[in-house]
Amino acid sequence: MADETDTSSTESSSVIKGSKAPSWLFSFIGAIIVFALLVTLNIIISKVPGKVDLTEDKLHTLSDGTLEILEGLDAEVKVSFFVSKDKDNMPPELTIYAKRVDALLDEYARRSKDEFLQIERIDPQPETDEEDSAKLNNLRGIPGRLGEDAYLGISISCLDRKSSIPFVSPGNEQMLEYDISRAILEVTREEAPKVAVMSALPVTGGPPPAPFNPQARQQQRPPWQFYTALRRDYDADLTDGESNLVDLGLDVEEIADDIDVVVLVHPAGISENTQFALDQFLLRGGRIVAFLDAFSAVAAQSQPQRQPFGGQQPGGVPTSSNLDKLLPAWGVNFESNQVLADRSYEESQGQGRTNPTVMTVTSAGIDSDDSLTGSMRNFLMYMSGVFYVDSKEGINVDTLIQSSASSQLVAPQAAQFGPEQLVANFKASGKEYPLALRLSGEFKTAFPQGKPKSEESEESEESEESEESEEKPTEEWLKKSQGEGSVFLVADSDMLFDDLSVARDMFGRAAAYRNHNLPLLEGAVEQAAGGANLTSIRARGSGGRPFSKFKELRDEASKELTEEIRKVDEKANELSREISELMQNQGNNQMIVLSAEASDKIKELRAQEVTAAKRKRELQRDLRKDIRRIENRIKNYNIAGIPILVAVIGILHLVFRRMKIFAR
Repeated sequence: MADETDTSSTESSSVIKGSKAPSWLFSFIGAIIVFALLVTLNIIISKVPGKVDLTEDKLHTLSDGTLEILEGLDAEVKVSFFVSKDKDNMPPELTIYAKRVDALLDEYARRSKDEFLQIERIDPQPETDEEDSAKLNNLRGIPGRLGEDAYLGISISCLDRKSSIPFVSPGNEQMLEYDISRAILEVTREEAPKVAVMSALPVTGGPPPAPFNPQARQQQRPPWQFYTALRRDYDADLTDGESNLVDLGLDVEEIADDIDVVVLVHPAGISENTQFALDQFLLRGGRIVAFLDAFSAVAAQSQPQRQPFGGQQPGGVPTSSNLDKLLPAWGVNFESNQVLADRSYEESQGQGRTNPTVMTVTSAGIDSDDSLTGSMRNFLMYMSGVFYVDSKEGINVDTLIQSSASSQLVAPQAAQFGPEQLVANFKASGKEYPLALRLSGEFKTAFPQGKPKSEESEESEESEESEESEEKPTEEWLKKSQGEGSVFLVADSDMLFDDLSVARDMFGRAAAYRNHNLPLLEGAVEQAAGGANLTSIRARGSGGRPFSKFKELRDEASKELTEEIRKVDEKANELSREISELMQNQGNNQMIVLSAEASDKIKELRAQEVTAAKRKRELQRDLRKDIRRIENRIKNYNIAGIPILVAVIGILHLVFRRMKIFAR
């Protein structure tokens, strides 16, 4: 009976086993089901308007400035997106990028007030009315793979005003939102502000910097990129014959009433009469944005020959600039004879060398609560000066950028020709020096006696007084501001130079901002002109990300070795002085005759000098090894971190799964 039961159970078990499908079949069906679920979920999510932006600067989310512009629309704005649909002719990278541009435009339309913004998509195929429309809108065709022009551009219009983005470059994606928002603002605002530029440097372009090179005379220098950006923002349309961007130069007696903002870039050699004109302009309600410099490397390049620093060399631009009559009246003084060195923000120059006067000021030195600098992350400053603030009644001073406490002031010569010695002898002042200021409030004139008189005017007045005995009415001038004024001051002008602020593509064209140097100028001008919506957009995503943690680790590792190198240097200098003194004491004007004692002493000192030099080389080699070890450690963490994390998660998942199986 038991045997029959066992036999039947065995048979039933074999039947059940035989009825089971192969395990691979379930795996295959499961994979298909999972794939189908993922595809379905992806389709559903793609239709949902919401999204999650995990980038640090929220690059894929419309900024508050753009939302304010869209909220302020009170007339219909049409955005025409010209994109070639022929995939055989359109470069593949542009086809992919066009989808991202299209998604951004959809976001604009979705967030616009009362649907005032309409998106029109046009395929400008060759020899069609659509292609003619693209050309009429100043769009630029690019060579396609089939030899025909392809288009990827945007035209924005409102009533009779129009603005275009001729080519939407993938290399400039970080500025796409800014370009679109700027164009919308350009076609919707009633009147563009008028901006004037004053500079001793060739910021507007001009002849080459080598006047004695006949071949170079034929090559004209292009305008600086910041000047090109100002022209784009305030002087985009010259068809009406009027210009909203004016180059005043530095020798003006009066600033016109229709100018809203004056931008000064290294105003070296500015006269008292010109400063008086700026004084009256400010008191009338004008706005001033000034980039001064303690030592301008760009100006130094204009010198025909090397001369002592800081002076005015023949044929060149002075390397130092100041507003010596205006600043004291505003409660500010500028250090124009020394430059700032900062170990916390110093830039690496390769092979373990640094120059503390070349600084990348990070967020630690930037006012994150200010509307101008709040969205900015880093500024590259080259041999900057510093400000001193002495508060004046009625004037509010905001420090927007400042140095760290690990800084000191040094001579420009030491900064340019002896950075290694500067590092070795560095002594932190413990002060945080202001590098950028905003002044606002009720200003008083810096010229209580009125307009300064030049020698020519004094001579002419004396001759007129001798001829005419009648008294002439005194000339009137403003003694205090008619409303609240605003001045923006920065202690460096080289930061606006293209090589320090702009990254270029393989064709030499400006492709992106290297840092927030130019957004700082553009934002300051925009705020001064009465608008601030574009400021937060312009700063997003521009600029590099300084390796602040790496610098911190490098400084910590090199602190002890740097101190020992300094001591070795001091010992070597002391030995050198002792040898020189012995040589001078034992010698005469014709021939040096050394005593045996002096000769032995000098040999001993020479041996110590060689030992010190050898020790210095060993310490410097150890320092370079430490820095490379830190670099390699950070690289290894970055490269191996994610794979290790994935592996750990996989192992933990496997362990937990095994534990559950064993628990059953």
